[in-house]
Amino acid sequence: MNLNFDLKNNTRVNSILDEISSMGHISTTNDAFAKKLFSHKEILIDFLNSILQREGDNLISDLVYTDTEQHAENSYEKISRLDICCQLISGEQIDIEVQVSNDLAWIGRSLFYWSKLYAGSLVKGDSYSELKPVICINLMKFNIFKVETQKQPHTTAKICNIKDGEPITNLLELHFLELQKFKKKSLSEMSRAEKWLAYFSGKLSKREESAMLHDNILGKAINIRNEFMKDPDNYAAYLNREMEILDYKSMMKQERSEGREEGREEGRAEGRAEGRVEERLDNIKNLMINKKFTVEEALSALGIPEENWDSIKSKIK
Repeated sequence: MNLNFDLKNNTRVNSILDEISSMGHISTTNDAFAKKLFSHKEILIDFLNSILQREGDNLISDLVYTDTEQHAENSYEKISRLDICCQLISGEQIDIEVQVSNDLAWIGRSLFYWSKLYAGSLVKGDSYSELKPVICINLMKFNIFKVETQKQPHTTAKICNIKDGEPITNLLELHFLELQKFKKKSLSEMSRAEKWLAYFSGKLSKREESAMLHDNILGKAINIRNEFMKDPDNYAAYLNREMEILDYKSMMKQERSEGREEGREEGRAEGRAEGRVEERLDNIKNLMINKKFTVEEALSALGIPEENWDSIKSKIK
């Protein structure tokens, strides 16, 4: 077990453990857990078929995991990185990313990762006609679309004709699953996709979880969650991941605080500069009124550089 911190007397660790205790289970959007969960192929296939609404001839029956996780280049990348990527028998690539911190433009970020996967699928010498669709699924603990305009938790984006709204290609497909928007309903009224959203949003009651244990896939997902922290390596990975997120949020809060203070200081400096300009204008006006100076004579008498005369003249009424 590799812990990057001392468990004893660590208030942040205690805070994480208290949160687990209050929820009754770990966070299913923890990166370490999500990787473990989706490493079970049958669970990933069921999740994808549910979210992408695949059925009939389009049903996903098998997939191959691909290693596309990138090395963190900055503090932000440490808390948000490519999670799970796979390729279907059809050649389609699917990227699942779990997002827990709302600090960047997620649509642009998703497009960026889509472009890397899309471009990377073309081997030298291949024809563009051989390019396959890339689908990005973003599982998010926060909202990126205003509730007033998008009330549903699942938003799908494609390249469409703006006149009739019809897709012009299936090569790009983005899914945004905003877990905060998921509204609780009875288990019998939930679609398969909604049951997955309920699972990841932590909005299932104990009774509902007990009922879902009879489902081969969802029941297995619940058991994996409940057993996850019993493994020392999983325990360490979970806590390390939560600590990274806490540290990042603390750093961002500090930077915002420093930014506000810097802004206040800049405002004070601007105020002082504006005050000096007003004082200079008053002096010029006094010379013009009391000494009958022309504007140019007043400017010269006050020792104001000639290159600044035009801008000052424009301020004198």
